[in-house]
Amino acid sequence: MQVAEQVSRQKPVLALKVGRFASGQRAVASHTGALAGQESAFDAAFARAGVMRADTSEELFDWARALAWCPLPQGRRVAVLTNAGGPGVTAADALEANNLQLATLSAETEAALRQILPEAASLHNPVDMLAGASPEQYAVCLRILLEDAGVDSVMVILPPPPMHSAGGVAKAMLPIIYATGKPVVVALMGEKMIQEAVEHFRAAKVPEYRFPERAAAALAILSRRAEFLQTARLEPERPSPTATSKAQQILADDDTKPGAFLPTAVCQNLLTAYGIPVPGSGLATTADEAVTIARRVGLPVALKIASADVPHKSDVGGVVLNVGEETAVADAFTKMMTDVKTAVPQAKLDGVLIQPMIPDGQEVIVGVVRDPQFGPVLMFGSGGVEVEGLKDVAFALAPLTLAEAKSLLNNTWAGRKLAGYRNVVAGDETAVLNTILRLGQLAADCPQLAEIEINPLRVLPTAALALDVRARLVE
Repeated sequence: MQVAEQVSRQKPVLALKVGRFASGQRAVASHTGALAGQESAFDAAFARAGVMRADTSEELFDWARALAWCPLPQGRRVAVLTNAGGPGVTAADALEANNLQLATLSAETEAALRQILPEAASLHNPVDMLAGASPEQYAVCLRILLEDAGVDSVMVILPPPPMHSAGGVAKAMLPIIYATGKPVVVALMGEKMIQEAVEHFRAAKVPEYRFPERAAAALAILSRRAEFLQTARLEPERPSPTATSKAQQILADDDTKPGAFLPTAVCQNLLTAYGIPVPGSGLATTADEAVTIARRVGLPVALKIASADVPHKSDVGGVVLNVGEETAVADAFTKMMTDVKTAVPQAKLDGVLIQPMIPDGQEVIVGVVRDPQFGPVLMFGSGGVEVEGLKDVAFALAPLTLAEAKSLLNNTWAGRKLAGYRNVVAGDETAVLNTILRLGQLAADCPQLAEIEINPLRVLPTAALALDVRARLVE
């Protein structure tokens, strides 16, 4: 990773990681561990180091040709030039699937195209010149598209024209491609009738592919490379472990055995040490204590079973919300202790956590699991009881930079939804970013932690609170 991070700033680095479906992954207790397998750790490591991971051998070579032979684009706006409508529509779908967009052609560009194409041709992007397009029309139309300031790159689609040779079209376009500073890739569709064109393009180092989908993926990797270099120039130095003495002292004072889960109070103390807000709460071991704590934190309250042996509290009656009367608090405490002990007889119950009810908001998950090769891997995404079903999560190695934390938000619906969505009130994005950065730093500073997870992190318009946290020590 250290070598790749240095090299990738100078040259593109591609990787084909095989063995992704290894069976028998070690079972882990947290949602983060269940979703962050070995492959997620590799993906996070590649992203950190600037390595672009291909899924297939074909993709590896497709991308390599594009990165070796093409200039990088200024953006993701693509013009498509074709002599067949069907492949043009295929290209449009493929571009969108690769997070690229069809460029909007200027009025001047469309007027110039109108001067040289038949009336039935489509002048809107994708530009369909019709089957009779000549080598000269291919060349002139390509030049016009490349001169449009709203076009960042061009995909040329070339099934063999019925009245011209594909080789003749290739030779006519090459001087235009040489003269531009924008990337041009070719979807050269066919077999025997395109071989001359294949030789011309390869000799000139112009990437050609058999289908529009492959050409679109090549353009996408060029955009990814350009955006990575831009981000790398702006990215601040990565934070280093701080070896926080307070957190280390909290762990040293606890007698939890290796491989076991930490008590809830210890987990909350760790979060507090790193400035991650936790609602005021108290641990009750009797019904009377539950009432006293509820009176102190303020009714209504939420009751949650405190036990390292109960990972999914709500499944066994270990969560009761919005209890507004003191007598109801006592009754809920007694019933919860009985129900959980019945459902999980072997569980060691520390008591019941009493918390004030927090206003409704968005719920996200922030967790870290320690990978044996890459260290702490942080996960962010949609939280709550359905986290493993939704699988709306993204990963990064910890500790993170602010740019990496923002990328986690941008790559998940949970993160994008923080801006507000229909009847969903916007959440405090800054508070979420701070939680991601601080939990990542906590995991980096405390190698004793095998995993730590906040689920849910309740995001309010002006705050984010860790409503539940679990952490386990390394074995």
